[in-house]
Parts: sequence; C-alpha cells; structure tokens
Amino acid sequence: MKKVKTAASVSIIIILLWGGLGFGQKRFVLNENEAEKFKMATRLFYKGEQLFSKGTYKKAREAFNDCLDKFPQFANADYYLGRICYDEGDYLKALEHIENAKRNYKVLADLEVSTQLEYMDRLREEKLAAEEVVRNLKQQLSLVNARKGTGQTSEIENQINQVQKSIDDINQRMKEPLPQISEPPADFFYIHGNILFKIKKYKDSLVQYLEAVRINPQHGNAYINLANLNFMAKRYEKALFYLEKAGNCGAKVNPEFKKAIYKAMGQ
Repeated sequence: MKKVKTAASVSIIIILLWGGLGFGQKRFVLNENEAEKFKMATRLFYKGEQLFSKGTYKKAREAFNDCLDKFPQFANADYYLGRICYDEGDYLKALEHIENAKRNYKVLADLEVSTQLEYMDRLREEKLAAEEVVRNLKQQLSLVNARKGTGQTSEIENQINQVQKSIDDINQRMKEPLPQISEPPADFFYIHGNILFKIKKYKDSLVQYLEAVRINPQHGNAYINLANLNFMAKRYEKALFYLEKAGNCGAKVNPEFKKAIYKAMGQ
C-alpha cells in the first residue's frame, strides 16, 4: 500500500481554529500545557511513522499509542493504528481507529490553517518594518542630495533597492492561496472501505470507496475494489467500468478478473 501524505507535517502552534477559514473566525487558544503535549505528540507520531515505514509495526504501535496519550485527537496516529490492526486481522479495532481518525481529522486540518494564518501575520509585520526602513533611507537620501553628498548617494540607493526586493518577495508570498479546511485524505476512506469489506458490510464499504475516488479520482486500488463489489452484486457493466478506470490510473489489474467479468456478461 502506498504511503500517504497526511496533514501531520504541521508546524507546532498554540492556536486551534474551528469552523472554517477566515480571519474573523472564533479561535480557541490552547494553554501552555496543551501546547507542550501537542509538541510531544507530534514527535511521537514522526517516530511511529518512521518505524511503520520500516515495517517495525510493534514499536510503531507503541509510538502511535503514546502519541494519542499525549494528544487524543491526533488523527493520523489513529489512521496508522487502523492500518496495523487491519493487517493483523483485528478488524473491529481497526474500525474503531479509522472512525476516530476521520472524526478528528479536522483538528489537524485546522491546526495547519492556523499555522498559515500566523505565517501571513508575520509576513505583514515584516512588510511594515521593511517599508519603514525604506522611508527612513529615502529621507537620508533626500538630506544627502540636499548637501550634494554624491559619495553616499549610490550606497543609500543600493540599500533601498535591497530592502525593496525583500518587500517584493513578501508581496509575492502573500499572494499564495491559504489552504482550505480539508476533509480526510482519500486513503482514510479506502482503508475504511477495506475494513468494512472484511466484516462483510459491503454496502457501507461501497460508500467508502466511492468517497475515496471522489477525493482522489486517480485512486486505482479503490476502483479495483469498486469493480469487485459490483461484480459480487452482478452489476457486470459497472464492474468492467471501474476495472477499466483502475487500469487507466495505473493500478495492476488481474487479467483473470477481467475475463471473469466478460464471461459473466456473456462475451
């Protein structure tokens, strides 16, 4: 299974933003103790993610559990624990983790947006300070010109140009779009679908796979599973449609499965 980029790679901040993106939104401030717990949880998550990538699942589980002990809403830790439990065949525990992950994902998404809002505030402060420097330099330049101190003119002009370049750079960075509050990544729904399939909740798993491909239309593995579910339900044309979508997305398609669909369609 592909490693999924998640929203855990956020800067450590002390503000939670709830209810959507915007400068007028109500914010809830974490106290110093909560902020420190989040920092510790983030370090533990990174440790668990590295261990997971190496296949050291037992130690990864410990790190993810420790992460959740520090910050229970750390959605990505629950996501990986869901994957570990799924691979171990503990589907009910996996279901609990993936549901927690999806429920709490907005917290990490809000944290990421808050980080960006703080970043924009810092840029505005840097720009104001730089503009003040330019004004002061221009005043100096006027005085030098009045005294006809030509020796200093070029030096001051160079300083003004350098500071102006930094202002232009800040303006460019401030034009970059802020991230929107995002829903869980496609793989959260894909894993959820896999778990539901294992406990034979096929209709529910179908819904999860459809969500996965809605969020990521290139999710080939989700298309394969959609093809399988439709084949089981004897919806052969849909099964073929999804299987072809999977192939177009670069997923490995079992040629025997494709033959079985054609055979069921009487071709």
